[in-house]
Amino acid sequence: MREDWVRDLFIEHGDLFQVLLEERFARAEGEARGLSGLFQAHGIGPGATVLDLSCGVGRHAIHLARLGCRVVGVDLSPRFIARARELAVQHAVQDRTEFLVLDEREVERLAPRRFDAVISMFTSLGYYDEETDASILRQCRALTRRGGIFVLDTSFREGVVRHFAPSGAARVGDLLLVEERTLNLETSRMENVWTFFGRTADGYRFRAEIPFRLRIYGLHELIALFTSAGWKYRAAYRDFELREASFESARLLVVAENPEGGEAQADRASTRDHG
Repeated sequence: MREDWVRDLFIEHGDLFQVLLEERFARAEGEARGLSGLFQAHGIGPGATVLDLSCGVGRHAIHLARLGCRVVGVDLSPRFIARARELAVQHAVQDRTEFLVLDEREVERLAPRRFDAVISMFTSLGYYDEETDASILRQCRALTRRGGIFVLDTSFREGVVRHFAPSGAARVGDLLLVEERTLNLETSRMENVWTFFGRTADGYRFRAEIPFRLRIYGLHELIALFTSAGWKYRAAYRDFELREASFESARLLVVAENPEGGEAQADRASTRDHG
């Protein structure tokens, strides 16, 4: 499988994936309200500064801004970021949002900014390997104030196994998406192939076939991953109603807290570098 599938899906064929993102824009309003409630449950009040990793077209960032947050969204796709900026203007939140082309693996470049919360939605962690995921979490912790939180919305391995389906298809706008799925139990990776077809006057025409590989985690692995990056695990939920995680859901919301401020982390890193 190609190692640069991330660029294939989000940049080379970003026009196709963008259709999926925009189809989910309306439902993100409810998810943003759920995030706001989750923030409050974990001590993050109204008007929070939020970092949205792999923000796509800004669907969560824009709705959070409408609820009073100030949001910086980053994504490696110039196409997605351009669209996010357009949507921010359409929804009159351009003064409360900022969208930047930035790979999440280099999010430390946002320093010295500090955030009250970081969100990673729609299984946007797990594209690479465990070491890279841990590095992303460490970089985010350095950008988060003391007591700030990270909210990870991701596929839940136990739920995926319980409800595993080897194939599926969906119509989204003028696209037909056919998905073939393989779950590698030895590596805990979904090794999938997405095939896109575009609607024509007499049916559908092939557009692209994109294989991709995604690491899916169990809860205990995510707790270990966050802990290794210096975060303190707080809770895991199955949905935005903050119901306890269970095997019935293939989705997981994990909340971790930064036990110390980014300034202290930066100072300690500087001491190590020059000591």
